[in-house]
Amino acid sequence: MRALYIFVDESGNFDFSPSGTKYFILTLVSTINPGIIGSHLTRLRYTLLPNYACGNRMEERGYFHASEDIQRVRDYVFQLLLKSANSIRVDAVIAQKNKANPFFYQQHADLYRKMGEASLKYLFNRVQTQNFEHVVMVFSSIFDRKKRGILKQAFKSLLKPYSVPFALYFHDSKFDPCNQAADYFCWAIYKKWEIGDTRSYDLIKERVKTEFDIFGKGSYEYYQYKK
Repeated sequence: MRALYIFVDESGNFDFSPSGTKYFILTLVSTINPGIIGSHLTRLRYTLLPNYACGNRMEERGYFHASEDIQRVRDYVFQLLLKSANSIRVDAVIAQKNKANPFFYQQHADLYRKMGEASLKYLFNRVQTQNFEHVVMVFSSIFDRKKRGILKQAFKSLLKPYSVPFALYFHDSKFDPCNQAADYFCWAIYKKWEIGDTRSYDLIKERVKTEFDIFGKGSYEYYQYKK
């Protein structure tokens, strides 16, 4: 079966106030060969285990997590992800939260739906969905039970018009290297937008096909961020 695999991660929070994150980012990492990503990251994990070369956080967790891994490990991971370059596509939708209508402050399902619709549009407009017999969408374990219901509701309605069979999963990132890859890509994009740190983004920018600022055309800001 020829399947398109899409791994979904998010960065930022739903605190729509001056003390919250500036941005909320939804990132989709798509591939037709998830095994390549998994084999690269699994091999790296075992390469780094001797002599604690992976850092203390890996010792405690046993999997890659961009925000907590040491920089040396991040560099290794990004290098390996680029080795999978021909099989990876990254699309991100960015929401500047202080431009979001207050309606979205509590209606998180609608924000997911709006951002999800944009992300799938950019992805599927460039991928010939008729060439695939199935779409498999895997969400990171960071999504709690409440969010899972919201996401299922939003993405099921978004995927139906594409007339391709689909399956939605929520996998613990500890056990899914492709979710760990999505975490890395999402984190690099988030650091670029949130604080202007492009060190990691510069390593993977050739894989990032779209970064859509969904409220970019708006000029009104409902509140100001803390400096």
